[in-house]
Amino acid sequence: MSSFRYAMLTLLAREPLSGYDIKQQMNSRMGPFWKAGSNQVYPELAKMDDEGLVALYGVEQKDYRPARKVYQITENGRQELIRWTIEPTKPEIIRDEFLLKAYNSWLVKPEEMIPQLREKKKEHEGKLTIYLEKINELNEILDLSNPYDPILSSISVVEFGIEYEKLYITWCNNLIKRLQDKINEPS
Repeated sequence: MSSFRYAMLTLLAREPLSGYDIKQQMNSRMGPFWKAGSNQVYPELAKMDDEGLVALYGVEQKDYRPARKVYQITENGRQELIRWTIEPTKPEIIRDEFLLKAYNSWLVKPEEMIPQLREKKKEHEGKLTIYLEKINELNEILDLSNPYDPILSSISVVEFGIEYEKLYITWCNNLIKRLQDKINEPS
């Protein structure tokens, strides 16, 4: 089964959702580490329904809007998600186009690379701000009396994002400093 299907089961394990809601939550809640393609959700939901991993929970009708099918995870789907969650994963492959460009930075003048690094740093500072705001939101709704509150795992993933963004910002600062030192070297 594809990782995309597990991402959908992950959301449905928390609450029943429509296909539209799944896509929205994947691109907001899971957006920093997982995105949904435009036409992936509905065909996968149909297959997962056929396989007994999800079931139609109900049809939501609001005023003039078209009806929305709402799905919930089945016990088979929950057990499959649990099995997958504890299964070992393959090592991650990082593909960051900017790191490849930085690897080639020796080919360009430091004055040309520094603005690129500053822009990348600014991008990651923006992401860090979003993560910090998200942590505050999650901490407000966390139920500390419930050791199985799904918000606990959400917080841990957002904390990873915070550390990643801090690392990227530090890396940008270090490379900017090295390049500035190179510019300031006596000839």
